[in-house]
Amino acid sequence: MDWQETFSGKTFISDLGEEQKVENGGEEMLLDRYAVWAPVGGKNHRIVEISGDLPALMEKYNISQDRVCVLVQ
Repeated sequence: MDWQETFSGKTFISDLGEEQKVENGGEEMLLDRYAVWAPVGGKNHRIVEISGDLPALMEKYNISQDRVCVLVQ
């Protein structure tokens, strides 16, 4: 599947898997699992929201299950 072709001009959600712990300036933070990507210009996208609540994101941005990408880790 060519994700750029599949999601060109469409908002979608990426599922990054389990929440990740990261360090920022010596402080540990927890990154949420789901990122909403919105189209910007031609084929580019940008993250507009990150959350741990997939159903809420799907409802808020009107995204169906077929536009939720699960990234393999």
